[in-house]
Amino acid sequence: MNITFIVLTVFTLTHLWIAVQLVLTARKSNQRNLYWLAGLFALVVCYSFFTPTAESPLSNYWVFHLGLIAGNFCLAMFIHTTFYRDRKSPVYIFLGMVVLAFVVDIYALAVNDLNLAGIMTIVGFINWTWHLVVARSAYGTVAADPSVENWIKARYRLMIVYIPLMMLITMQVTVSYTASIINLVLPPILLPISLIIIIASIVLQFLVWVMPEPFRLWLNREQQTRHEEEQRPLSVLDVFGTAMTAETGLRSMACLYAIRATVAKRIGSENSDAVQKYLNKMSYAEWDAILQHTELRRILINSGADNASATKAVENARKALIEKQSLLTLSAR
Repeated sequence: MNITFIVLTVFTLTHLWIAVQLVLTARKSNQRNLYWLAGLFALVVCYSFFTPTAESPLSNYWVFHLGLIAGNFCLAMFIHTTFYRDRKSPVYIFLGMVVLAFVVDIYALAVNDLNLAGIMTIVGFINWTWHLVVARSAYGTVAADPSVENWIKARYRLMIVYIPLMMLITMQVTVSYTASIINLVLPPILLPISLIIIIASIVLQFLVWVMPEPFRLWLNREQQTRHEEEQRPLSVLDVFGTAMTAETGLRSMACLYAIRATVAKRIGSENSDAVQKYLNKMSYAEWDAILQHTELRRILINSGADNASATKAVENARKALIEKQSLLTLSAR
């Protein structure tokens, strides 16, 4: 058994672990967009061993390309549902490219014209590039926000690092694929470089999406000390509460109370633990419903805000929800 096959095995098993973890997190936190990402990792598990390269003993063009097509569809949908709620999205352009590549791939494989069958790896590279652009943009909206915990910011940064590695892996597959078609022998140095990139991507993706608790606590060590003193952890709630204070003259605590009271009204319970449990698993749609609930504005006014300030506070919170929506995914665990 060669070293490449061993790395492929580790790569595949790790992706299976990540896929299972994502499904569990999606169910626990009510983040349905994570199912698309879980689907991507699960598909990687299915087609990795069939990569059409000389090093893969199970090389199979059909299995690999059909899996890659489905994986790119899942990736595009994950990006769309994580970063583009209530905003214009180019998702149909990317899905159109996936469909076009699917048609070309099927034709190429049917007529055994493997020169055309590599188009899907190009689409994959474009998809990962899109992911990198939106991830960097999303991180920019939270990087300087003190109400966002350090471990969540680190999660963004690690994701921004592993995406280029996935782009490099896609390029490596394209190069190896092309070389196998034209019977070109690649320089031996490319193999160890490829293995290093694959191993690095495995480690980073595991840290981002599994996020072992000791690692999360280590990332959050400075804020955790402060939280112990304040006796209250930060949460996504703080992000919206802080946003509501901008240019309104309202205090953050009053805004946080108003949101919690609105949630209590919505779920029909004033039990603090029940409210917190609901807050912890609120989806984008549920947050949107709370921020548009008439009770929120009424409570703000009853707390001393005038009509203009209450309206502005709600608008600020909804704007923060749209701009920082990926926080709901990156803070899920």
